[in-house]
Amino acid sequence: SWVAIREGSERRWVRSAFGRYVASDLVEDLATNHDRLTLGGELKTMTILFTDIRGFTTISEGMDAQSLTTFINAFLTPLTNVILDHKGTVDKYMGDAIMAFWNAPLDDEAHAAHAAETALNMMIALEAFNAAHEGIYKPVSIGIGLNTGECCVGNLGSNQRFDYSVIGDDVNVASRLEGQTKTYGVPILVGPQTAQEIMAAGYRCICLDSIKVKGKD
Repeated sequence: SWVAIREGSERRWVRSAFGRYVASDLVEDLATNHDRLTLGGELKTMTILFTDIRGFTTISEGMDAQSLTTFINAFLTPLTNVILDHKGTVDKYMGDAIMAFWNAPLDDEAHAAHAAETALNMMIALEAFNAAHEGIYKPVSIGIGLNTGECCVGNLGSNQRFDYSVIGDDVNVASRLEGQTKTYGVPILVGPQTAQEIMAAGYRCICLDSIKVKGKD
């Protein structure tokens, strides 16, 4: 029937559109219940994560293009698995960096806690990566920034090409917090709203400082 054909087409489109971003079980949930999916831009309270390698230039010195690609893939794969295993959506890769978010495309009331659990498990995955590649690569360390706030999420880009992504001031703050991990010498920094929500969920946080990040009043 026409209805069956259209249903099958929509499910294939959802799988194609989101298969790169979210865990397979969430993709199937979206494909089955695509009425839960808002494809235009929408404002939502979300938690954003940024992470990248510390001293990447030093680590990559002496690597040719093929070796560098092998290294990046080996590094990004376990960290991506951690994100997907904790209901996160991978927004994009930027060289050695990952941007991810929670509470879209499917609602997740515990988005801040899931992002915090991801950050902690990323550190465990990093230890395993370093142990598995001892003597092959220089030891890798990372910085992680988490921030929670209202963001615009949806299909962003141009008429020629777009991605399911997120923008907003609180996204920028998450990126700035990741950068500040270098300043304070800690692996994970979270914003105040993230801290409030995850402490309510049983996590412990240490208040480190009040800062004015670049580009903010």
